[in-house]
Amino acid sequence: MFQFKDSMKAVWVNIAPLSVCVLAVLGCQQAPQEEVVIRPEKTVVVRPTDSSSPQQPTSNENQQMMPSTESSNTPAEHPEADSGEIVLGGKYRLTVPQGWQRRTPAISMIEYEFSVPAVEGDPRDGRVTFMAAGGSVEANIQRWINQFEHPEGQPASDQVKQETLEIAGTRVHLVDITGTYMESSGPMMGNAVPRENYRMLGAVIESQDGLNYFIKFYGPRKTVTTNAEAFRKMIQSLHP
Repeated sequence: MFQFKDSMKAVWVNIAPLSVCVLAVLGCQQAPQEEVVIRPEKTVVVRPTDSSSPQQPTSNENQQMMPSTESSNTPAEHPEADSGEIVLGGKYRLTVPQGWQRRTPAISMIEYEFSVPAVEGDPRDGRVTFMAAGGSVEANIQRWINQFEHPEGQPASDQVKQETLEIAGTRVHLVDITGTYMESSGPMMGNAVPRENYRMLGAVIESQDGLNYFIKFYGPRKTVTTNAEAFRKMIQSLHP
């Protein structure tokens, strides 16, 4: 009897350290907990990296722009520039100036969108959009003009300059408008916000198939003026 108890004690003494080791190993293999980081603008869930499997790329869903007031953001930090040649509708090529930042289009009608870094003293960046649309050239240019307000008694024509060029066998209509820009919050042109001392440079590429291409660059006047020559060179780079 005493020998049996002594044998059981010996077995327990030998098993106990092994149990501790097993529990320690299981504790080490427990999945790490997700860390939730609270930021003023959003909540971010940070998941620990599992070295045993390849890390999947993160989604860019949160980086996409939601429909909002056009160019209403304050000047942003600008990472590596995303300029270079772009193709409009598979028909026209243009070279975008260096330093302009590609953005996710705010609405699906826009084919390309870029932001232009604000110069010192301006409250927000410039915005450039590229899109195809129907309707006459004159009607669309008039729509751009109507997006601006001017001092009472001063005709809008005093703040508008227009010219027509022929580039690579294609007619291109240029327009230059200054004044108080009524910035819309969406495609229905609602909730307009007045932006004083703004400037817009626009270009309409006339197409023979009835679907013209519209390039619109607008923002605080000083930022647009600083980039006016770069905008013109981009338009002059047009080729099939």
